[in-house]
Amino acid sequence: MRKLRDIILLALFLGPAWGVSHAQYSLGIWHLRHISGELDLKGQYRQLESNFNEVSEDQRSTYLLSGIKLNTSSYLWDKDILLIDLGGAYSPELRDEQYITVPDRSEVRTLKKVDLMATLFNNKPVTLQGFYNFDQNYYNRELLTNVRSNNQQWGGILSLNNRFLPVTLTYRNQLWDQEEMQTGRTFYMDQKSFQARTSKSFGSRDRTELLYSHNDYLYRYAELHQTSHLIDRVALNNNLFFDDARKYNLNSRFTWYNQDGTTSFRRVELLEGVTLRLPRQFKLTANFNLYNLKDPVQTWDQKRSRATLQHKLYKSLTTKIFVEYTKIKQETSNLYEESDIRSGVDLKYTKKIPGGILNLSYRYFRQAHSTEGVTGMLQVLNEEQVLSDGELTLLNKPYVEFPSVHVKDVTGTIIYQASFDYTLIQRGSYVEIQRIPGGLIPNNGEVYVDYTFIQPGSYSYGANNNHFSASLLLFSRLLEVYYRYSVQDYPKVNQGDLLTLNFYNQHVYGLRLDFGFARAGIEADQYDSNIIPYRMMRYYMDMNWTLRSKFLFTLNGNIRDYRMIADEVDQLYANLSGKVAYQIRPKMRVSLETGYLDQRGTNIDLDLLTSRAEFQAFFNKLQVRVGLEMYRRLYLNSEFAFNGAYLQFTRRF
Repeated sequence: MRKLRDIILLALFLGPAWGVSHAQYSLGIWHLRHISGELDLKGQYRQLESNFNEVSEDQRSTYLLSGIKLNTSSYLWDKDILLIDLGGAYSPELRDEQYITVPDRSEVRTLKKVDLMATLFNNKPVTLQGFYNFDQNYYNRELLTNVRSNNQQWGGILSLNNRFLPVTLTYRNQLWDQEEMQTGRTFYMDQKSFQARTSKSFGSRDRTELLYSHNDYLYRYAELHQTSHLIDRVALNNNLFFDDARKYNLNSRFTWYNQDGTTSFRRVELLEGVTLRLPRQFKLTANFNLYNLKDPVQTWDQKRSRATLQHKLYKSLTTKIFVEYTKIKQETSNLYEESDIRSGVDLKYTKKIPGGILNLSYRYFRQAHSTEGVTGMLQVLNEEQVLSDGELTLLNKPYVEFPSVHVKDVTGTIIYQASFDYTLIQRGSYVEIQRIPGGLIPNNGEVYVDYTFIQPGSYSYGANNNHFSASLLLFSRLLEVYYRYSVQDYPKVNQGDLLTLNFYNQHVYGLRLDFGFARAGIEADQYDSNIIPYRMMRYYMDMNWTLRSKFLFTLNGNIRDYRMIADEVDQLYANLSGKVAYQIRPKMRVSLETGYLDQRGTNIDLDLLTSRAEFQAFFNKLQVRVGLEMYRRLYLNSEFAFNGAYLQFTRRF
């Protein structure tokens, strides 16, 4: 280890001249096209005071990190016969890695890495590629959860390159294991996948693509869940234009999906869409969607049709009328049927007025809904939800059985864990779902939710939904004042037992300033509902200022302050981040960046402050970085207070 460190130090300060960055080197049939890389040496001092799960720790450490990265490209005989790309990285650990309990500000810190790609007969009618990748790294999820990960994958790609019927065959084998250092949760995945893809155009107006894939998953989660799936998928996509001007278009998409294993089901989906651009600024669109899912518990059949006629008058008025029909049939031990008809109009008006621009919009739709079934327990599978910080997300059905809720990723393979990745909150007869910062669910991430709920028997209702918005932009868009109003009521209801409908009335008032380099605004949201009424104030700002390409200043902030009226509970989501950078010389700069995140609510209490100051300079190909960093975190049952300093040399070649 000491010998490697000495070699790196010598290379850093003497400036290696053995690199063949741009010149080509040959030895018999072997030809080196390119070699590049970098050598790193980093010294750090860290001080950490922590309290986690009633365990206190005071840690102080001074140590060295070193590393080397290489990327090469070479070929045998000719670059179109056998092309070889080889890269790697190695960062030796000079001591026992107890440091992982300290927050790692870097997004990814690679310990070991190998990337190999061999291409046989490049740019030929038949091309074969083989690859192998290995990556061992530490990374930090949202500055809250330290993760150690090992990822290994290998496989090959066979391409038949021709104009008549190009085909690509891909095989990939992936092994992945991961550990969350603070929680001890472990994850393991073994995946083998095969994919075949081809595309064909029979003329200049069409394109057809056919895809087949086979996946074999084994996923083990925190020693609590293990899922094993065999998945076959066939997809056929077609795009056809009926005329040279491409005014008349037909889109088709067919998908067949079969999954066996821990969770078995078969799904068929068909989507047909037509777009017709008619004379006198009319546009007609129509689509039909068929969705059929069958599993050991139920058969779910859904058909949806929608037609829209749009007209544009000059550049100011856009008028749209639409009608949509949905039919759902679910067969379990009891029959459940649902039909829904919506029709309405959507108007948008834009007009230049003295001193500014006036925008008006109005949308109205009438809904007729009926459900036939008996009171009892029904199961929902793969309900799509998007979880975003600061947004209230309710499951679609009321009277949900809490123990029945399972949240998973869109592949159905990763099953998220309650109290680690998400939390459930009772909101009257509905259930709110929130992601937990630092968990596996990313912000704005899409998830699938399975659960059972109490079906309230047969019922029908008619609903009216009105939405109006107005905005006024003044002084060359410097000032915008806007207002939005929404109301939904149910003038006709024939209800069964336990039926809960969402009567709501919403007013949103806002003001926004836009100076070009800076934007700021304030918004008030009054949402009166029989399910989840609230009051919310939002404050936001965004500033980006550059002075003569030498001085950079950015500042971004957003606050959402909720008052949940029914529960008399406050929820707060606030974040503020900023950066200041000054270019002292062309290759010398200093910067300061800081961020603050504050969340208050059920199981999401978080107070996080981070800051880093850094000096950076280049001397030819040698980069020097000197920095100070600070980290303060209060999150649920953990408390971290960290200070650190570092000095890093990087020699690129």
